[in-house]
Amino acid sequence: MDSRPLNQDEYYQQLVARNTGRRDGLRYRNTLLLHLATLVGLRESELTQATIGLFVSPTGDLQEFVILPDSITWDGYERPVLLTHPEVKAAFEAYLQWLIESGINTQPGNSHFGLNPNTPLLVSDSGKPYTMQSRGDRLSPAAMHRQLDGMIKAADLWDAGVRRKSLMRTYVIFGYRAGLSVNDLMITTGLSESSIQQILVMDLAQYDQIAEWWTTQRERRIKRQEAFARRRKWMI
Repeated sequence: MDSRPLNQDEYYQQLVARNTGRRDGLRYRNTLLLHLATLVGLRESELTQATIGLFVSPTGDLQEFVILPDSITWDGYERPVLLTHPEVKAAFEAYLQWLIESGINTQPGNSHFGLNPNTPLLVSDSGKPYTMQSRGDRLSPAAMHRQLDGMIKAADLWDAGVRRKSLMRTYVIFGYRAGLSVNDLMITTGLSESSIQQILVMDLAQYDQIAEWWTTQRERRIKRQEAFARRRKWMI
């Protein structure tokens, strides 16, 4: 199934591990990028356009609750997202420190941790911000598309049915397992209730033995009921 969710081993041991082994600072970018897409639920246009100032306060603190403006969201409506996951926080700290040490998107003074709050958060391999490309009458995050596609392929997950949409679906499943309600997930993703429920159903594929057990139990129960109905017919 294309665009299927990832399980935990695929995410951490393949997608993250195989894209963060490089020795240069871009490993910090890769870690944060994947975590923002999979553990926070940001879309490609949001990953491209979200600025440093959205996440870092003037005092240099990382915001745990962020409102994405409607100008960058995938559906044109502002949306809250949570940065409370400890791995997301750690990835942010490492990445921001790398930006400062590399002199990327810095500014004089200590405001916003010494970083320019108006520049996009994530930078490409060249150290420059990702950009939106014109596609007729709309703008497309084509550069971010290529970045994420390349990371999925580098992890040998493309042929296994993983696509960019898999990252959002994985966020929904991970979040639900962690205790977020369907309503919480609707608010933080902008997806409808039916879309959330459809994604959660996909999680059954990761529990084949459990699903098979329930299916077998149901089939046995039906057979018992049918057998009882036949016996009852003869008894009458």
